[in-house]
Amino acid sequence: MLKGWTKEEKDSFWQSKYNYYRKFNFYVVVLSCISSVSYWISDCQLFDRIAWETLLPRCFILFLLVPFVLIYRKVTDYRIMVPYSYFMVHAIMWGTIWAIVYLPDRTHASEGFIIMHLMFFAVAFCAPWKYSTIAHCLIIGNILISNLFNHYENLDLMLSLGIPCVVAICALNVVMTNVYVDQFRTKQRLEETLTIDGLTKVYNRNIFEHILVPGTKQFIPGLGDEIGIIMIDIDLFKAVNDTFGHEAGDEILKQVANAIQNVLRRTDVVVRWGGEEFVVVLPRCPMEKALYIAEIIRKNVEETDYQICRVTISLGVVAYDGADYLTSIGEADKYLYQAKQAGRNCVRNQEI
Repeated sequence: MLKGWTKEEKDSFWQSKYNYYRKFNFYVVVLSCISSVSYWISDCQLFDRIAWETLLPRCFILFLLVPFVLIYRKVTDYRIMVPYSYFMVHAIMWGTIWAIVYLPDRTHASEGFIIMHLMFFAVAFCAPWKYSTIAHCLIIGNILISNLFNHYENLDLMLSLGIPCVVAICALNVVMTNVYVDQFRTKQRLEETLTIDGLTKVYNRNIFEHILVPGTKQFIPGLGDEIGIIMIDIDLFKAVNDTFGHEAGDEILKQVANAIQNVLRRTDVVVRWGGEEFVVVLPRCPMEKALYIAEIIRKNVEETDYQICRVTISLGVVAYDGADYLTSIGEADKYLYQAKQAGRNCVRNQEI
């Protein structure tokens, strides 16, 4: 499974899988928490009265649910949210174990733990198989540890039913992962068609839909607190087309795009903004570093052998201000114009 994939490809796959099932996972956790509280009714039936003893154990999960909902709205990283989701389901199990301490009849505990397996299976839809395997094996650990003080009357039955469930669910998660691989590959091809510029093979403007907070013009938190933006324009590009032809101009565009990408980090985003203009988004990049990267880009483009003519670029650099990304790009374009006015083949920002 995922054999031969790089770490970055695997992370992208697991993140995509989580994103696909994210809302489903959220409702699984919320409904599981609310449903677990309803077991207090069965406690009352066992006591044949109001079971005040188990009210807190059954309801404490609601106190954990509030921060889960708040964090869900802000965090999309599967490496945080999948373990957090499993923690919530384990917390439901811990609350159940706590309640069992007070129950006069513990013979039905095995049925309750079987229901727990269903909750874990539902969370597994969005989880990497390693996370799923560890989380499911801990179910057996919860049972064995709690037996030290709960002394289950049918521990052998719990284990004989529980262990096959763990094995089956872990195996099913492997199957679900393999099924999602095909969907992931198809999604990648569609995204490439929609977000990759056909000529230069860098991103087109559609990529901003993937790096903006939905419904806003703000970059997603995952890009970091400091984001640099570079606006790039090929100097005298019209003269290249007029002198050498549009086919040569297209070749220059491809080679310049490649020269830009060759000096960037894997996390940086290169966008063909239009014509001979490019925008580079630099996540987690303070201004000083953004200026350094811009100068490296300028130098690499200038020193590249295009076998057609000499090519230079002008660059404008700004720090994203946390508001409308288009405003920041407009600012970068203003400094790009200043670079043109200064004689081209240079970098400009508010400090230069």
